[in-house]
Amino acid sequence: MPVRESDYAEIARRAHSAGIGNTPLREVYSRGDVRIIAKFEGFNRFGSVKDRPAFFMLSAAEIEGRLARGREVIEASSGNTGIALAYISKVMGYRATIFVPASSSEETREKLIGSGQEIVEVEDENSRQGRINIDASLRRLKEAMQADPDRYVNLDQYSNPSNFKSHFYTTGPEVAGKGEEIEYLVSGIGTGGTVTGLGMFLKHANARTRVIAVEPDPDHHIQGLKNLKVSSVPRILEDNMNIIDDWARVGDSAAFQGVTELKGMGFNVGLSSGANYMASVSLAGKIKAGTILTVFPDGAERYQSIYRQKGII
Repeated sequence: MPVRESDYAEIARRAHSAGIGNTPLREVYSRGDVRIIAKFEGFNRFGSVKDRPAFFMLSAAEIEGRLARGREVIEASSGNTGIALAYISKVMGYRATIFVPASSSEETREKLIGSGQEIVEVEDENSRQGRINIDASLRRLKEAMQADPDRYVNLDQYSNPSNFKSHFYTTGPEVAGKGEEIEYLVSGIGTGGTVTGLGMFLKHANARTRVIAVEPDPDHHIQGLKNLKVSSVPRILEDNMNIIDDWARVGDSAAFQGVTELKGMGFNVGLSSGANYMASVSLAGKIKAGTILTVFPDGAERYQSIYRQKGII
């Protein structure tokens, strides 16, 4: 049966009961009448913003009847969605197979293996160069599904509407519940779920809200983000491109700078958080007044080996 809007409201309630959502909202920048506030998603139960869509996609698949005992979840991910699906699937009683680029951080791969689910590390030219690109993992996933279609259920985070619905029904209302009036949203592009789902909610609340999507450079090493020139455009983003008002480009060096600056404030965050922060600071320097909302998708613990190499810790 199809998932109804009332179903999503119930899934949101259950997500909060399961320790997913209700993450801290904190001010990270202030200059005159300009503020940047950030949603710290590393406080989710399994450590990232992807806990939200993972829980929603799994729950919706059960309602639809696609996911039932005896079937196995299969997904390709550069890290956080894979971790969230592996652990939440386990809690819900399902096996999962996760395809992950070999270039994902050491801590990410260790966390995935620790789930006890089946983890397949995919090596290609991008991973050999240390670049983050999910396309080879997606190809391996499709091969596995073609070989045994009755075994697997692919939730497909890149096209699944429950991905962006998770932010419309949880992240957005959580921000609104704090009484914040948001003039700008700055959020990175991965699947497109966060920027479109949260953007939809904010624009419903205030039609003047502008949404800025953060895109990394083509040869980036920022786990969780996607450059649309070298990677396929996610269906979620393609279908909801009208939500985005502008784009910001952030390179690796700026992302590391953002991580360093935030660490100096006592905030330990991941690389995509650093990218979102620097894009937000850039915007803050161009406006006279307003509150900028950004999202810090995860914490620093999944990038310690990378940070050690860069001398950040």
